Amino acid sequence: MAVIPFYGVNNPELFAIERHAMDRPGRVIDRLDSLLPRGLVADIGAGDGFTAARLSRRDRKVLAIEPAMGMIDATSTLPWVQADAEALPFPGRSLDAAYATWAYFFSRGFDPSPGLAELHRTVRRGGPIVIADNAGNDEFCSLSPQDISADLSFWERKGFNVEVVETVFQFETAAEADRLFSFYFGAPDPLGRTRLSYRVALAIGASDGC
Repeated sequence: MAVIPFYGVNNPELFAIERHAMDRPGRVIDRLDSLLPRGLVADIGAGDGFTAARLSRRDRKVLAIEPAMGMIDATSTLPWVQADAEALPFPGRSLDAAYATWAYFFSRGFDPSPGLAELHRTVRRGGPIVIADNAGNDEFCSLSPQDISADLSFWERKGFNVEVVETVFQFETAAEADRLFSFYFGAPDPLGRTRLSYRVALAIGASDGC
């Protein structure tokens, strides 16, 4: 299960604060952009489409795959598909790549193997599969009373290479930081910071096209 229960449907304003604050410099998005090919790419657990919109290009069509109907923005120009990671409505080898950012593929206390099997089924042989999760050992993760980092050894056992992107969790105001951290961790940051170091693990693999 997710470390933080999904809340975007009932609190879209707070979800927007999260998405804008995490990786404020866009270093994770830049690295994803460099890893993903042209063609048809799936964003698994796209949320409100924040990342999918930034990775869409003229030569790359990003499908926003989201199970929660309340998150799907009908006014967006993104192509939306309501579906679960474990049951993607695509033929085998029909996608050129797929990625997920902090969605479904949690590797500590949860086995994402059914979703990974679907990615291997639907992404063409050799096509990139990239999963973004917390790397830990940073100021952001240190606020949590429990370990909210990814189990990087899980991805290595699955044949993925793990790369860490150094970025920041940065808020526009102290009030935004207090609001999100109180929701996440039960209390604001005791140091009152609006900018915290944040390390993101990218598990980078390739589909076996099975």
